[in-house]
Amino acid sequence: MSPHSNLLIPRIGDESAVACSWERFLQDMPLPAVGVRNVVLDSWRRSRSEAVDPTTGSAPAADGDRIYQLRARSRDLYEAAKPVLETLREILRESGTLIMLSDPSGTILDLNGESRARDAGEQINLAPGGCWSEELIGTNAIGTTIATHQPVQIYASEHYCIDVKHWTCAAAPILDPLGKTLLGVVDVSGVKETFHGHTLGLVISAAKQIEGVLARRDAELHGRLLEHAMDGFSRYGNDCVVLFDQRGRIVKTSGSMQQAREMYGVRLPFEVGSQLTALDFAVHPDERIRQTPLWLRPEWLHPVRSRDGDLGTLLVIPTGNPHRPMVNTSTLAITATGDVFAEIIGTSQAISTAKARARRIAPLDLPVLLLGETGAGKEVFARAIHKASRKPEGPFIAVNCGALTRELLASELFGYSEGAFTGARRGGLPGKFEQADGGTLFLDEIGEMPLDMQPHLLRVLQDGVVVRLGDTRERKVAVRIVAATNRDLQADARAGRFREDLFHRLCVISLHLPPLRERPEDTEAIIGHLNQRLAQKYGCPPKSLDPEVLAHLLRYRWPGNTRELQNVFEAMFALSDGNRIDGTLLPPHIGAATVDSVLVNGGVMPAVAAGRLAEMERSVINAAVANARGNLSMAARNLGISRSTLYVKLAAMRESTKAGSLPLSLSPAP
Repeated sequence: MSPHSNLLIPRIGDESAVACSWERFLQDMPLPAVGVRNVVLDSWRRSRSEAVDPTTGSAPAADGDRIYQLRARSRDLYEAAKPVLETLREILRESGTLIMLSDPSGTILDLNGESRARDAGEQINLAPGGCWSEELIGTNAIGTTIATHQPVQIYASEHYCIDVKHWTCAAAPILDPLGKTLLGVVDVSGVKETFHGHTLGLVISAAKQIEGVLARRDAELHGRLLEHAMDGFSRYGNDCVVLFDQRGRIVKTSGSMQQAREMYGVRLPFEVGSQLTALDFAVHPDERIRQTPLWLRPEWLHPVRSRDGDLGTLLVIPTGNPHRPMVNTSTLAITATGDVFAEIIGTSQAISTAKARARRIAPLDLPVLLLGETGAGKEVFARAIHKASRKPEGPFIAVNCGALTRELLASELFGYSEGAFTGARRGGLPGKFEQADGGTLFLDEIGEMPLDMQPHLLRVLQDGVVVRLGDTRERKVAVRIVAATNRDLQADARAGRFREDLFHRLCVISLHLPPLRERPEDTEAIIGHLNQRLAQKYGCPPKSLDPEVLAHLLRYRWPGNTRELQNVFEAMFALSDGNRIDGTLLPPHIGAATVDSVLVNGGVMPAVAAGRLAEMERSVINAAVANARGNLSMAARNLGISRSTLYVKLAAMRESTKAGSLPLSLSPAP
């Protein structure tokens, strides 16, 4: 074996011998004992096994849309690498070389260098979009680094294809700090006269710097992810639980994977850092669907969210008790029939009409405007519409237009470039439109958007193009808009407080969501659902409610709608001792408002003075039935209870009357 065969850096003096060996290699003749390094010879063999044509003149190229998709998929790498490559460019400014970044497939994502070098590189497609894997263009530093996961320098005749042989290149792999998978390659290339052995050291150093930036970013994101996910690990302590980050990498595990394999056929590596493409947010939704393993059930997936969006995914495989129903408290679960709207609680005519219209709206790729009071469930409907759309696996991004200042809202929606303003993140940041590309953007409280920002939003909706703050580059986005408001936007448009053209663009289809007071018969079902869900959250059995408490909750008009009911009930649930919620936990304003809310025509009931709950209930029901002129459905609505509940109470009151209690009036009031 030649003493030169294991050299890391090529020897210029060996070029003639390498060229001779390459010719003999193509003719399948024995090679001389000196001249060709092992890393090069191994690459030649791989190139030949892939049937690479040595006369290929240039690398194939990806089209513009494909480059955009690949950059989006490698966004974290791209942002981490940019400042490092800028520094490398300064070091090599006068060297006549090109500095570039490729993704794991060998496609060049970014390239910098002087004009003459760029012009020369374009002749062989050493340019953005050029695909430099070994199986396409043979031996070269990018492709050979991808094949070996090792840094390599290739000089002149060591290349496999003829037209690349007047070049020299050095490349180093960028490895995932968590799982050591290949994220990309940093490369420096130039015509062979630019060769310098130190170039390999420079690209190795640059790759390590990029890995350090990614490692620090991962540590920060994983800290937030673990903080938001720890409750899930406690709640599902008897099951097999796996926490994935945004890129589908395993961050933490608990429980028995062996048991999950035996019970459900789960085939998942249990090592931290292993990746599941189906849970990688950067991958295109269609590709994620294709990569979803057959064993993975949708009901096992629990999004981990913060105010800034999705942080990762909690996979809960029920091994402790496989028959226990899984309750996904973070998002709507798709039922066996595939109807996500069935998970929205309520069977009243008002909510059933809203759900039926939403089902028809969901598959249409049109903007939707949700109209309803605060707390009526606009975001719940928006998520359901997204899940029932044609792109359910695409991202769902929510923005509250009323919770941010004008400047923050602009940067949140449209993103910004590096240096756009003081404190701007290095490398810039994509906005919510870019993050929602291929999915749904939910614009809550759209009526609160500042008037001078509305033309910018209108342009994106019309052209499907986003320009980041401080930038001139146009970025195409394909986003479905679901907006929501509790204001009368049409009246605001007439008054000049909201752009009329934007209103018509957003309100292609509208959906009215009824307030809870217009569907009181759903209140008891919502309370039952909350009871089950909170029992799951707090790890205890559902709690029983005193009849007094339930009666007050059913009669209250809930001006804050479902959100107010949820907050009130969770506070009572959490503060209750044992398994019972009694009247001491009832908020005073609800107890005080109950009787007033059902008084009709300002009448004062004698039973109120007596203060006895049973007599007060009889008086309230009598008054409601009398004022409804015997119409029990109307009486039930006025009382804030379901009709079936009213029938039960009336039957009990008849029995009490037979026993000599207070009389029951079912006749119209005189």
